[in-house]
Amino acid sequence: MSKDDEGGYCFDLLKAGLTDRDLSGWGRVWAIGTGLIGTIVVDPVLWVSKKLGVESKSQDYDPGDPTHPFNQNY
Repeated sequence: MSKDDEGGYCFDLLKAGLTDRDLSGWGRVWAIGTGLIGTIVVDPVLWVSKKLGVESKSQDYDPGDPTHPFNQNY
C-alpha cells in the first residue's frame, strides 16, 4: 500500500493489479475491479474527509451499560 499518509490506497491496489506479475488470474481481476471502484469512490471521500479534519472514533463500548445510547433495548 501507499507509504505516505496521503491516501490513494485503492489507486495503489489498481496499480498492483495492473503491474504485479505474482498475482493469480482471479487475484488480478479482484485487484483491478476493487481498485477501479475504490479509486473512483473511496479515495476521493477519504481525501476530502482528511482535508476537512474528520476523524474516525472508536466504537468500543460496554454492551452491558444501559446508559449508553447504542444500548436501546433495556
